[in-house]
Amino acid sequence: PVGDGRSVPERAYEKLLAYVVEGKFAEGKLPPEMDLSKQLGVSRTALREALLRLESQGYISRRRRVGTVVVANRPKVEGGLEKLNSATGIIRNAGMEPGTTFKSWRMEEANPLVAQQLGVESGTKVSVFERVRTADGIPFCFDISFILEKHFGEADANKMGESLFEYFSEQEKLRIRRAVSRIYPYVADSLTGDRLALPKGHLLTLLEQTHYTASGEALWYSRAFYRSDLIGFHIVRVP
Repeated sequence: PVGDGRSVPERAYEKLLAYVVEGKFAEGKLPPEMDLSKQLGVSRTALREALLRLESQGYISRRRRVGTVVVANRPKVEGGLEKLNSATGIIRNAGMEPGTTFKSWRMEEANPLVAQQLGVESGTKVSVFERVRTADGIPFCFDISFILEKHFGEADANKMGESLFEYFSEQEKLRIRRAVSRIYPYVADSLTGDRLALPKGHLLTLLEQTHYTASGEALWYSRAFYRSDLIGFHIVRVP
């Protein structure tokens, strides 16, 4: 720690964040680690810790054969968690065009976790619907949805549009009235990295949600893996 109580990595982080916010690196490339550590007067170990923190917050992205680049002076998309919304809605609200580059449907037996979230017995048949959502053509979110078989089958997967939330909203008895949401940091594994065209180890944000109808039935459980360098979530709290 330094005299004011801040650690060396924390000082490095604050300096780098100031450079990013002030536009010193603009949308360009950061200097090599050796040069940057000398410029900041810190070790490369401390610098890497600071860079990792900036990457987790969506300010920079470390890319193979390219180096470390500034993505933006803040995450490009902001998603509020106070109001029910879909990935499609979040993308549109940011003035970007939503799309889907990968779509897969299958039927399987619910494992204990999925069964618990949907309020059914383990082994109950559920539809598993996977998609890769894009924002202006860029892979943005890999979503895995588990839906009760009686409410969503292969025909539904084929005929629905971009938004699963909007698809259910068009059906009176299946309209989503509330959702229980949990948010976690997540490190890309081989599956999520492949779907989002990212290297393993890239930091993601996992938004886990269970959606309920007006009758209180758990209709849909989802695990959505968002790119942390493209989106930031917020919650507005009031007294």
